[in-house]
Amino acid sequence: MPSAADLRRAAGAVALAAVLAVGGAPAPDAGAATRARVCVTSTVVLDSPGGFTVGYLFRGDRVTISRRSKNRKWARVSTPTDLRGWVRAKNLCRR
Repeated sequence: MPSAADLRRAAGAVALAAVLAVGGAPAPDAGAATRARVCVTSTVVLDSPGGFTVGYLFRGDRVTISRRSKNRKWARVSTPTDLRGWVRAKNLCRR
């Protein structure tokens, strides 16, 4: 008789197969982080869109965009030095 853990594993595999069969798998790059650079002299990094200042970025600084606001005016970024926060999307440009 199979154990409870074996049954849970089998149920999970069946559920995953069902999701994949109906096209539930995301596109390969969906949700992938985007790299960008700061294109203005300087920009403020905020803890939330319109929130408190947590740091500054300067022209040429490289960032990784992990998400954007619904209105696409703000971008959630992180830097190689582990500064994380929100900046105005218009202040960024593609590499």
